[in-house]
Amino acid sequence: MKRAWFPLAVLLLSVAVCVSAGAAPGGKKGTKHKVSIEGMKFSPDKVEIEPGDTVEWTNSDTHDHNVTAKDGSFKSDNLGSGETFSYTFKKSGNFTYFCSLHPRMKGQVTVSGG
Repeated sequence: MKRAWFPLAVLLLSVAVCVSAGAAPGGKKGTKHKVSIEGMKFSPDKVEIEPGDTVEWTNSDTHDHNVTAKDGSFKSDNLGSGETFSYTFKKSGNFTYFCSLHPRMKGQVTVSGG
């Protein structure tokens, strides 16, 4: 009868480890990467991340801007000064984006690994 608790203890310990590790694949929580929109450009304009990571763009400029993926996978509303837009990248690839209000403003997110 004393050994009946052992399988239960192992199960509970396993659940506790899984919960504390986070919900991202492989037990790794996604990382947040920040991009500033200022001076009519994205800074940094190139970001390298892993699947499950999030990019957060913040408009620190005096003009409205948006973030529009060339392949249509994501698009923000127009962002006023101080507003943010976040997108979590789930798959690998190169994602080129631009501001549709100011098409010369361009950036790229490279998602690799996973």
